Amino acid sequence: MISVVDTARHVSPNAVPETGQDQEDGYVPFAIRFRAWWDGVEPGAMMRDGQAGSVRRNRLIVVDTRKMEGGDGDRAELRYRLWSRLYGEGFSLPGGQEATTELLKHIDLRKSHTVLDMAAGLGGTVRAAALQFGATVVGLEPDPDMAELGMKLSVIRGVEARAPISAYDPETISLSDQAQAYDVIVMRERLSRLPGRMNLLAQMEKGLAADGRVVIADLLLAAQGWAESRMAAAFTEDETVPWTLGEFQEECGKHGLRIHLFRDETEGYRRLLLDSWTGFFNDITRESLDRAFVDVLMGEAESMKRRIAAIDAGALRYGYIELRRAGGWTGIDKSAVGA
Repeated sequence: MISVVDTARHVSPNAVPETGQDQEDGYVPFAIRFRAWWDGVEPGAMMRDGQAGSVRRNRLIVVDTRKMEGGDGDRAELRYRLWSRLYGEGFSLPGGQEATTELLKHIDLRKSHTVLDMAAGLGGTVRAAALQFGATVVGLEPDPDMAELGMKLSVIRGVEARAPISAYDPETISLSDQAQAYDVIVMRERLSRLPGRMNLLAQMEKGLAADGRVVIADLLLAAQGWAESRMAAAFTEDETVPWTLGEFQEECGKHGLRIHLFRDETEGYRRLLLDSWTGFFNDITRESLDRAFVDVLMGEAESMKRRIAAIDAGALRYGYIELRRAGGWTGIDKSAVGA
């Protein structure tokens, strides 16, 4: 991991290119350090290859050594800053506005639809469904601080009534009083590792309209054997291990849901991740960096590196899944998807 302390020591707040600092004095700009760490090479090698020049001239990086104070709310603000730079203002998932719009078009979202987003994050999907497609939308988010921030963004945009976001507990939420209320229930990149995911499937079935769809876009284990692998352990850390497709299918069946459609989108998802981070470290500016932000940045970057490594090793895949109420099986070739 990049040492923020070391970075701060090497970059003086008053240092400018005209001071005569050169590569021999040990100075390595943060942009070079970060890119080298991401690519798994030594920073010095990148500088010897001539990649430091433009960064030193145009993007002198100063890391503020002040420590982050405050609680989770401050961290949520920092994650918002990072995600907005990675994925676009108000979005917290790879692909941002473009990928979200494409998803909603794909599911043929209409003005007449009532939508529930159970992983609203900063509210990008909720606001897109309401403003671009005219749907009636409710946003729920398991992280209370993120839910509060997402709602603030809806208020700022003047769409708090059309795109509301509130917090919920996945393990205790009940949609019994909203039986068959939703034409579309969406959950992107959260179900696979949330405690209480079995309860969420049960509540989705309760809230889903008779001819409605649950749209899941998420990570899956490629095969059961990977659950005990070092690669999977490094990826999941203390979180719940993702299901294989077969396990997911089985859990859905327990709660009255069936897989209507599965599509493997691993390559496209990997490309979105790489494009987001490549764009980020190609445009690092000194205004964006302070000690607290770099701490959050490195935590997120380490998580994404582990995710990409697990995908490259064949341990993880990314799937688009549509669920409907049980009653007939469309048939999925499980051998083809490593279930």
